[in-house]
Amino acid sequence: MRRWWIVAAVLLAAYIAYPYLTLYWIDQVLLTNDKEALQRLVGFPSIREQLKADLKVAVLDKAHAEAEKRPILGVFGTALAGLIAPPVIDKTVDNLVTADAVLNSEVVVEHRERNESFADFVTYAFFSAPTRFRVDLKDPEKPDSPTVTALMALTGPQWRVVGIELPPIETWHTGTTE
Repeated sequence: MRRWWIVAAVLLAAYIAYPYLTLYWIDQVLLTNDKEALQRLVGFPSIREQLKADLKVAVLDKAHAEAEKRPILGVFGTALAGLIAPPVIDKTVDNLVTADAVLNSEVVVEHRERNESFADFVTYAFFSAPTRFRVDLKDPEKPDSPTVTALMALTGPQWRVVGIELPPIETWHTGTTE
């Protein structure tokens, strides 16, 4: 009976440690510029689709809010945003949310050149459900920078980043999270 409890405790400890180990692997993949490994650990296609939808909703909501403030110009702006924003967002997300774009981003290249971990970007990392894990990230050099949340899921035997939650659009320029 005692052996069963030891096995259960070891399995529970391994389960709890596994997403943190995956974060470590992602950190190492960024530092070693390993594109294939990054693609295994991050679900870029699903993240792209989710971000496209979220950004389109945010831009159109912002346009509708402006339309309420300025009825005549706002209606025109909303219509224009509805026509122009979706293809622009699609193309931008398709270009920026790739393994190559991440590995060649300025911040990643700087950290790689200094062989400096990304651990200081993590402000929170814990389970949000038994098969979901949340990681909040913030630029440590910019205290007023908004927080970006990476969502991980246990897919099969592996933890993967499957989603990104961006801060509200209003915080992108001001750096505040009201």
